[in-house]
Amino acid sequence: MRGLLLAALPALATAAMLAIAAPHGSALAEEEEGFSFLGLDLKGSLGEGRHSRYVPPLTNPIFNETPYITTEIRPFYFYHAIPDDFVTDGGHANLFALQARIALTERLGFIATKDGYADIHFDDVLPDEDGFANIALGFKYAFFSDPESESIATAGLRYEIPIGDLETGGIELQGNGDGFLNPFVTGATTFGDLGLQASVGANLALDTNEDTSIVHYSVHADYEVLPGLFPLIELNGFTAIDNAERSTGALGQLDGVDVFNFGSENRDTTVTIGGGLRYRFNDHVMFGAGGETPITDKDNTVMDYRVYFDLVLTL
Repeated sequence: MRGLLLAALPALATAAMLAIAAPHGSALAEEEEGFSFLGLDLKGSLGEGRHSRYVPPLTNPIFNETPYITTEIRPFYFYHAIPDDFVTDGGHANLFALQARIALTERLGFIATKDGYADIHFDDVLPDEDGFANIALGFKYAFFSDPESESIATAGLRYEIPIGDLETGGIELQGNGDGFLNPFVTGATTFGDLGLQASVGANLALDTNEDTSIVHYSVHADYEVLPGLFPLIELNGFTAIDNAERSTGALGQLDGVDVFNFGSENRDTTVTIGGGLRYRFNDHVMFGAGGETPITDKDNTVMDYRVYFDLVLTL
């Protein structure tokens, strides 16, 4: 229960700000003067005189952070299929999560981007498991922002708190070690109807014997084919830079990608490709749906494929 409350607090705070600061009547938020709450510039990067195009990434939602400073809540769900070659002969996981972002100024934002509840089912060997994931939160700052060219670059730092309770067959999936520090840089630009974004960062284990440290990197492209409709394609990579000692033998090369960390002694690189679409209903509501699958060897990862759905509710 404590984990659920901690996970919900950032999202509840953001939802409260959205409700209190939302404009009333027929006027749009972009037309409001002095739009703020408790002195905060909740519009962040977006709005009149600022950036006008916002299409956040869909896949790799834990690490592929948008460079835009926004006030939003983003509920998402993904279905994660486990490869048949895994020791359990396959299985699947359902993950339900809620991200929160709060613009403090036009360039500075608070982010809470990892939390949620996972329900995992194995076809054999390991018992099924369900529980809460770790929580990751931090800040990001747009050190370059040029609305005229629709270009922006942002640096950030998150801390992942090891309060999750996912374990099966003696294997810790979440809640192990001392957590992670996650510095990252992300940027975006636009060429007409084409939007491009790239990010790179490192998820650094604070207990290097228990958890593996990785570098993560992503690229994203979207194109507005109809008003508000954005097909997109994304490429994500995860490479170990400091292997741990917790999982050896058959589990020693396993890659948990973005959600699970096995502390493997010889984790390999996994690269995935994803695609889908986003549809913007209005300036405040955007829907996303798509899928993702590895293009590197699936023998070393617990991901066969994923299917994503999310909703972006922006101030």
